[in-house]
Amino acid sequence: MLDFVAIDFENANNARSSACSLGITIVKNGRIEDTKYWLIKPYPFEMGYFQQRVHKIELATLENELTFDELWSEVRPFLEGQTILAHNASYDLNLLRGLMDHYGLSMSNLQYACTVDMAKNTWPNEPKHSLGYLAYYNQIRFVHHRADDDARVCALLALKMAELHEAEDLDDLIYKTKTSKRNIDGSFARLLPRPRRKVSVSQIPNLHQTADPGHPLFGKIVVFTGDLATLSREEAQHMVLQRGGIAAKNLSPQTHYMVVGKQDVMLVGENLTSSKMRRAEDFIGRGVPLTLLNEEEFLRLIE
Repeated sequence: MLDFVAIDFENANNARSSACSLGITIVKNGRIEDTKYWLIKPYPFEMGYFQQRVHKIELATLENELTFDELWSEVRPFLEGQTILAHNASYDLNLLRGLMDHYGLSMSNLQYACTVDMAKNTWPNEPKHSLGYLAYYNQIRFVHHRADDDARVCALLALKMAELHEAEDLDDLIYKTKTSKRNIDGSFARLLPRPRRKVSVSQIPNLHQTADPGHPLFGKIVVFTGDLATLSREEAQHMVLQRGGIAAKNLSPQTHYMVVGKQDVMLVGENLTSSKMRRAEDFIGRGVPLTLLNEEEFLRLIE
């Protein structure tokens, strides 16, 4: 039986006790049974600029929410005695342990595994294994960094991988993706022993289709700076990947295109010139064949 719980935390600041939302998706017999969502009053009660920019939760909306210890009696039954999956499990379990330490909470018999590690061994040829990338290519729509949606997508990806690996249950999936199951303290947990047959990874198709070598972005390196009006950064990068291009994070003399979106004054200063933009201008001044595109030009190029 494929039974597990997928979780996702969002945090308010850098403290391990600062979770501000939690999503939990319950899977029974290979089907999603329910998804739960909680907003949490974080400790310390402060919101980091970068955290808020990611999940868009305003600190003021958390003032009257319950703290994690006050929610614990409601949350604990979904976790205790379960095997938890999370996409980048070290992050979510670090927050869970931090919350339990801060509030003096306890729980027994919780184990976990990471769907990022599973994905890397399921689709080894993919350039990325982020939740957004995998959701996009598996045609899963969701609101990224909303904890319940992220937990749901984590569960759906695990179910998809279980199907591809012909896994009988979660321990079988963990074995077939060459990953590990751990106890809540981080120590290794034993898998249920049984005879197993692995599915060759070469039989599992890549997520993205073969790109058209005649497309103008095929083989080209593209970097983004600033926010696009009609696309998220991840969606724009996916478009580049679909067309055989390389969506790089950092600018280099080998970069072919840089797409320039709206700049955030809090990040780049009042002159609205990012470090990438200054570096691009330096490259162009030195004769590097780098082309700058605005959002409209980029959209025309990918058509």
